[in-house]
Amino acid sequence: MKKLKEKMFAAFAANIKTMESLRRNEVKYVPGVLRIEKVIVLSAADYEKLAEDISPEYPFLKNNRTLMTAQPGGTFHCLLVTAETEQEGMLFALTENTLYTGRAQNVPGMELQGIPVERIALEEPKAYQEHAVFFHRARGLDDITGRDVHRPVPERQTSFRVELAVVLSDAQFRQFKECGLMEDKLFLFENSSRMWFDPGELCWHCLLIKGESSRDGILVEAEGYAYARYAAHVPDCGRLRLKDVPVRYEPLARRPEHRKSKGRDEAR
Repeated sequence: MKKLKEKMFAAFAANIKTMESLRRNEVKYVPGVLRIEKVIVLSAADYEKLAEDISPEYPFLKNNRTLMTAQPGGTFHCLLVTAETEQEGMLFALTENTLYTGRAQNVPGMELQGIPVERIALEEPKAYQEHAVFFHRARGLDDITGRDVHRPVPERQTSFRVELAVVLSDAQFRQFKECGLMEDKLFLFENSSRMWFDPGELCWHCLLIKGESSRDGILVEAEGYAYARYAAHVPDCGRLRLKDVPVRYEPLARRPEHRKSKGRDEAR
């Protein structure tokens, strides 16, 4: 990598598995102008672990995906991943289908002033749920899990994005998911602006409704109504991308003690 007229340039390889392939120049590169959006600092052990098994499914990549873009031959907006004791760094730019990786050979010599730095422990790659099948005017859980073959007709499977998590008491959530999807709910009416379907991206922007200790949840797109006009079942809320998603606790739901001081929480 070299710096020229205040621009940094780097070479990237698509979907590589290890840093060793970059170190040995065993890959096909594409050039680009480098824009570092954030520096991620790992422990030395975590850095080596990542270098030996590069995957686009690492949570830190998914959580920072809005910072990254890749235009081969153009500009790459990247994360720089390094360790305190490393000269070397990894450059990552993640698009929908491709992880571009580059090698920074002299991180201490790079101009990084003003770039945010985050120190993290490396989490194992997680298989996130990215798509769901929504059902129109479903009555309850049997309708949206396919138990009742006569009702209703499902939409085709598409992507979704949770705009707000609504936490009910466990008793309220059991009633809601079992037989209350067609009932008017104030929390759906008050958050109608957070729900819509984007036909260009084929993406449902929706609410996640869950219980205070439930593992599963219901995705809702009310389409301007006060009931769950479109709904999808989520077996495991832990597989959803909920970082920075605001949380609304309904009156009977218990708010976890260690989150009481937060204005924005992450749903679990």
